[in-house]
Amino acid sequence: MFSIESTPLPSPKSPLQESRKVVLWLFAGHKGAVPQADQKILLWMDQLRRMREMQYAYHKKFFHGLYLFLVLVIGCLLWDSPVSLALVPLLVITAGTQSCFYLHFVDFARIHARFVEGRLNKALGKGTLVGSEIEDLYFYPIDAPKIGGFVPSTPLRFFSFFTFHWVVLWLGLAAFALWRLLPMMGPCGEHYLGILGLWATLNFIYLAWFFYKARDRHAMASFLKKSS
Repeated sequence: MFSIESTPLPSPKSPLQESRKVVLWLFAGHKGAVPQADQKILLWMDQLRRMREMQYAYHKKFFHGLYLFLVLVIGCLLWDSPVSLALVPLLVITAGTQSCFYLHFVDFARIHARFVEGRLNKALGKGTLVGSEIEDLYFYPIDAPKIGGFVPSTPLRFFSFFTFHWVVLWLGLAAFALWRLLPMMGPCGEHYLGILGLWATLNFIYLAWFFYKARDRHAMASFLKKSS
């Protein structure tokens, strides 16, 4: 299908970087105009590469953010002043929301990658690319309702347990901060708890609704299905 006489094939060092080199190599190594069907395959390969890079990038952002918030929370607890202790529960809530923000980008990348793999499998043969299917089996099913990173249908998957672990840790740190803080606040503690409880409830309700109902995710999957 392609002429490869004079162009050396790149060595497989980094899958994400090398996939782009392969696309460029195929274009460069083909003499004359590239057939339209082959152009589509090359474009889909490049789309798949970009979605996998996006998925990796937001996984990286997730862990960097997680560790940053953990350092900030521990620093506030060690400072042990009313202001620093009052910040801890707010940082915990923000850490949870920020983590879910990164997760919804990962879901986007996975859904788009699954769609592109489906197109490539139609062109190259069923079962050529199985990354999305393996991710459903090993991590969490992308179409399953979930609350943040916890999937009720697969509670024993490590992804769900990892989410449960961090939720318990965050709640424990917030509870410890409140235990230290409330005796210092006196009557103002009730107002602080009321505002904090309202803010935490609003965040939890929205995140539970967004991830469990998954309206945006379903709308995206429906759009991609219609355009295939």
